[in-house]
Amino acid sequence: MNWPEGKLVFGVFKERLHRFGATVRVKNRLEYCHVTNSGRLRELLFPGAQVALVDHRSAPLHSSRPPRKTRYAVRLAFYRKKWVCIEANIAPKLLAEAWKTKRIPELLAYDQLKAEVPLNAHTRFDFQAKNSRTGESAWIEVKCATLVDAKGVGRFPDAPSERASKHLRELMALSHRMKTKCFVFFILQNAHGRAVGPKDDTDPLFGKTLRQAARGKVQLAAYRAQVSLKSAFLEKSIPISLDASPS
Repeated sequence: MNWPEGKLVFGVFKERLHRFGATVRVKNRLEYCHVTNSGRLRELLFPGAQVALVDHRSAPLHSSRPPRKTRYAVRLAFYRKKWVCIEANIAPKLLAEAWKTKRIPELLAYDQLKAEVPLNAHTRFDFQAKNSRTGESAWIEVKCATLVDAKGVGRFPDAPSERASKHLRELMALSHRMKTKCFVFFILQNAHGRAVGPKDDTDPLFGKTLRQAARGKVQLAAYRAQVSLKSAFLEKSIPISLDASPS
């Protein structure tokens, strides 16, 4: 996908204020910016790091979106000579785009894909796919990974996430329904990674639950994204590593 907002704005990261806010030096001014990822991102967002921002005021004049309270949002961080997309909401969009062009083998059986589908009053999954001919369906959750360890394995989550473990438990239950499959897709938005796996030292419950899901009927898959200042797209399928992550 090409970045819909057009050209990104460069900045120098100064300080993470809280999970979703930071100060960044933009055009010689300190600006409060939205951080589009609840992970810790310590290896990416540190004082002096080069970042690329979305300027929401540069949106096309015909845009129907309401004005945002925060002008800038951090989308990319420069890490080891490559751009990494930190924006978690990009991952489902990349999967949907690749599905449309039939580049996701796991989902070739489904001709319909609906986003943000509620399971109940408390849970909403990223997608539900359906085969209109057979009536088969699939529940799909997408996880964005940005952290890559010394062995080249992308690790998720970058901060404890009870919500992520809850999603896995619900997918395990759903997978026993007739004509129903369940998938977890990890999208690695860091080109330095060669595989994806759980980060046990950060969230041991998620690692334990993910391995239970893998032993059951939940299907796991991972794809790496190629990221640039102009666009991002899913480049290739990569392995899932369920070995214990290093502390």
